[in-house]
Amino acid sequence: MASAKKILIVDDDESFVDSNRELLEAYGYEVHTAYDGESGLSKAKQVRPDLMILDVMMAHDTEGFEIARKIQKESELAQMKLLLVSGITREMKLPFKLTPDSTWLPVNRVLEKPIDPARLIREIGKMLQGA
Repeated sequence: MASAKKILIVDDDESFVDSNRELLEAYGYEVHTAYDGESGLSKAKQVRPDLMILDVMMAHDTEGFEIARKIQKESELAQMKLLLVSGITREMKLPFKLTPDSTWLPVNRVLEKPIDPARLIREIGKMLQGA
């Protein structure tokens, strides 16, 4: 039997982390957590997750962007999928949506908070299947 896919949730919002950990575990994922970008990066190097869910606004408004660019430079994390989640567009009233970009925003997908649990599960499934 194949082992469970590993997901690392990196977000400073404990209720977001707790509720999504429960949701993902109910779907059979092995879930790890971190509450800031640097500890998330360190944890990713330790557990080598298949996918990281990364918030943008943590210790400061752009921490998630910075961590995404650091991850891109880490060869041991090259296979990890990266799902960026944030409410920054709404919070800062940005006139545009965030979209993945190979240099400025090197992530696989972006979801705006709040995230419907069914959509989160669908998106993670697609990402882990390579779609």
